[in-house]
Amino acid sequence: MTAILQQLGLDSTFYTEFAVFFVLFLFLGQIFFKPFLALFEERHRKTVQAKEEAAAMTASAQAKLEEYQAKLHEARVEARKAIDETLLAAKTEESKLLAAARDEAKKLTQQVSVEIEAERSRIQGQLQRDAESLATAIAETLLVRKS
Repeated sequence: MTAILQQLGLDSTFYTEFAVFFVLFLFLGQIFFKPFLALFEERHRKTVQAKEEAAAMTASAQAKLEEYQAKLHEARVEARKAIDETLLAAKTEESKLLAAARDEAKKLTQQVSVEIEAERSRIQGQLQRDAESLATAIAETLLVRKS
């Protein structure tokens, strides 16, 4: 074994250097490397946690958006239904008013027609009486002149 150590160029200081290196590695590992690795781990944990929180917030926002869209659709359907009901009621009322106006116009037209017929009969009777009076007056005038 000594021959191997000599061939590699290692002497008795090798063990001392190895021991110093090992002690320094353990000492520096506790003082420097362990906090440094803990810092990397903390950074990784916060990054992953932030991504998970962002994903949860995105999912929550998406759920609220879908809920909003569903409520908006429902409100639109209800508004359309209310508009349709109002239009139907307005058309029904319009039909009733038009029917009532037609009936009233028909009654007025019939009443005026009856009044016109009565007036025509009255005027025709008056004309007939006037014609008979005129004929009598003319006949008397002609008879008086001949006599």
